[in-house]
Amino acid sequence: MDDGISGGRLANVDSVVVVRHGALVYERYYNYPHQLNYDATTRHRGYSMTKSVVSLLVGIAMERGLISELDVPAFFYLPENADLRMLDKDPVTLRHLLMMSAGLGSDRTPGVTFRYSDSETELVGAILKKVTGKTVDVLAQEQIFAPLGINDVEWYKSPFSGVAMSSEGLNLRPRDWAKIGQLVLNRGVWDGKQIVPASWVDQSTAEQIKTEEPLSYGYQWWQGQSLNRDSAVQWIAAIGSNAQKTIIIPTLDMVVVFNASRRSKNMVAPELDLLDRYILPAALKD
Repeated sequence: MDDGISGGRLANVDSVVVVRHGALVYERYYNYPHQLNYDATTRHRGYSMTKSVVSLLVGIAMERGLISELDVPAFFYLPENADLRMLDKDPVTLRHLLMMSAGLGSDRTPGVTFRYSDSETELVGAILKKVTGKTVDVLAQEQIFAPLGINDVEWYKSPFSGVAMSSEGLNLRPRDWAKIGQLVLNRGVWDGKQIVPASWVDQSTAEQIKTEEPLSYGYQWWQGQSLNRDSAVQWIAAIGSNAQKTIIIPTLDMVVVFNASRRSKNMVAPELDLLDRYILPAALKD
């Protein structure tokens, strides 16, 4: 795998981190001409992997009674947002926003059709701010990062509102992305403490709606599979632009994090090729 990456034949990969049975078993950082020199201390932009962290915050807010249920109309929380109150359609709910099916700005019926939208996650962040009084960066630091020992955090803010972006603002070190994956693999438990309700982890990472891709979508988490010797290996993932992935494989008790600077022009998902060609076969030998 190292030769394939460093030779530039697969992808412009910056880092690969693999955690198996709770232990770091593989960690590599790769440098390319005219790119940053990544190592274990370098934060990497997560892009839309941020969305999956925001989903965890929703589960915590629900457990604390700050959000009563997912099917409450979103305008109940954000009455100032006229787009959420369309009289000719069923109300848009928090559930619809989480599963990217709100149909905002279209004639689509909420809850029926998946359409990927950063704005829907930004509305989820706005709802969290309304019910907690805190922005997502503050909530994540208090409720997730501090318990997990994640201290080196950067969160991009909107140039318009100055508020931390819920859809794509989070930058973490690769090992810390792996901690997020391990938290989900542990069904919300870290060091014996329940950080995120197990029921929410199960619900949010399960398929809620089909997409146009060979993937399904939960509440800001993706579901997919890899084929190894004609057998399917199911996985859950936080996915961001330019081949960012935190992949959780429950059946193998494994978390794999890929960070890259840009997507390869020659492959649709080079990081999944690395997973299928090298990582899964090695894990399945155990």
